[in-house]
Amino acid sequence: MTSRNTTHQQRIAKHLHAILGCGHQEALRRVREAAAADRLPGPLNAQGRAAAVELLAREATMATENWTTAIPALPEPRAQVRCDWPWSGAAGLASLAPGTVTSLVSLPTAGRSTLALNVALHNAMKGIAALFTSGEITSKSLGQKVLAARYGFDARSQEPPGGWEAFKATAMPELTAAPLLRHGARVGTSARDSLRAGLVAAARRNRTLRLWVVDSVWHFSDLTDEGRDTASTMAELRALARAHCLAVLVTSQVLTTDAQDPDEPVTAAHLPDGMASHSDRVLVLDRPGTERLQGGDTYPTATTLRSLSGSGIEVEVELELEPEHCRFVPA
Repeated sequence: MTSRNTTHQQRIAKHLHAILGCGHQEALRRVREAAAADRLPGPLNAQGRAAAVELLAREATMATENWTTAIPALPEPRAQVRCDWPWSGAAGLASLAPGTVTSLVSLPTAGRSTLALNVALHNAMKGIAALFTSGEITSKSLGQKVLAARYGFDARSQEPPGGWEAFKATAMPELTAAPLLRHGARVGTSARDSLRAGLVAAARRNRTLRLWVVDSVWHFSDLTDEGRDTASTMAELRALARAHCLAVLVTSQVLTTDAQDPDEPVTAAHLPDGMASHSDRVLVLDRPGTERLQGGDTYPTATTLRSLSGSGIEVEVELELEPEHCRFVPA
């Protein structure tokens, strides 16, 4: 019986670890403490284990919310802390203010995930706690993109300037200290679960989460008979942004209506359901020319980030993509 209980506890810890984003040993410690206090629901069959995971995750979230209220305030009051854009001239695109939702859309391969990561990394390097949630990029690839964007080398095929030992002694402490939190969302993970993991991770570092990048809305939308329910996901993101006083940046791939006309501009008509109504601002990343490429062609790097509204383009910023560095720079 003891062996069986131990196995059940390990299974519960495995799922708790995935939800909270904490280490496996930390998850197992929480499970064992609950078992010792006789707080785990029984019997620990599949249904009981699921109930145990839900119970412990809820307790962790409540503890985090209580903990974050006791964290010393940052120099600015919470309501006035604003995230910003990495590029000069981009301030008019969207405010990225607490409680707001900004959507970032593009045609396939334009680089919206990279651009969104640039925004999260930029704010983290300023000391603003940012969570990058991805169902599109593996955790390993995400880490490599961060290194490339920040330090200008491709960790997959290059050594950093000065070699790895010098890099680990100088750059890694800087990156470790920056409050950039990453969560690789698995299939079935909800947006709320991912945010919970980020809140817990931020609280452990005595930080209050300010920016949440969600890549992408499709990953967190349930499949229905009519397709992905993106409207419900967008409504949930808006509610979470307000409840936790977060700036939310959510990405989405879009397709234009005429496959034979690659120059057709992305408009509000191409947005996923619910995106326009639950966003404070929608931004479009245009990278003309990628649709017509053939084998061996060089990908264009000129892009435009523009604000989309019912009345048309309000603001646009020209950027240059440096694909080998996984970053955008002013054109």
